[in-house]
Amino acid sequence: MILRSRARTAVLSMVTMLALGTALGAAPAEASSACPAAPDGSSAAKARGWGAPVWCAEFEDEYLDSSDWVFYDTPGHAGKGRRTSKELYLGNGALYLHGLADGTTAGLGARHAQSYGRWETRIRLYRGAGAYRPMALLWPNGGGGGEYSATREEIDFMGVYNDPHRQRADFFLETPKGGHELGYADVDMTTWHTYAVENSPAGVVGYLDGREWFRSSHSTRSPMSLCLQLDWFPGEGSNGEAWMEVDWVRIYPMKADG
Repeated sequence: MILRSRARTAVLSMVTMLALGTALGAAPAEASSACPAAPDGSSAAKARGWGAPVWCAEFEDEYLDSSDWVFYDTPGHAGKGRRTSKELYLGNGALYLHGLADGTTAGLGARHAQSYGRWETRIRLYRGAGAYRPMALLWPNGGGGGEYSATREEIDFMGVYNDPHRQRADFFLETPKGGHELGYADVDMTTWHTYAVENSPAGVVGYLDGREWFRSSHSTRSPMSLCLQLDWFPGEGSNGEAWMEVDWVRIYPMKADG
């Protein structure tokens, strides 16, 4: 196992390089019964009574289990830069995604997919390069490492586009029937917030700190995976490095009838 500390001390004080669970003799994934149903007071799960999650990630361990996550190892968006697990870090009970000035960046997708359900995560961003887009999204099963969705289905329930100060959260929905739909909220994303999405046959609803901020009558139909990405768009914002910090992730079930 290789350990290193190269993160800026202003952002991280106790972070080591991510070690894949397979390289460590991975422990079994944490059982859903060990996941708090509502880990944060501002969560949509608590406000809406979603009950117990079917899977969660707490990022309290020294590794991520490759049976739970797909780690990106691909060219970056539009073939520019590189996605690699080397820019994933664990520390202080959180997961950190780091992007270098040359476009070397991080991304991963949960292997736990479902067509209908609810997903929620707690994220804090740092001011950084506008060319980097921090993202929490749903992508057809297998992770969001590709540039385009083969099924034309995508739900970005937390995105930042060309905003180095991280003061605007964007929502993006693409479905085969509905085309592109957008929403946004003015919010200081350099402080902790919970971002959630509900996908059902009746449509898609997005939540920010437990409050609805996006709604559409269209929805996706394919099994979808939750993905965390720090995507590089050179020429579409200021240059430099970027960070994204993730406290936890929750996946909640939903019956097919919603």
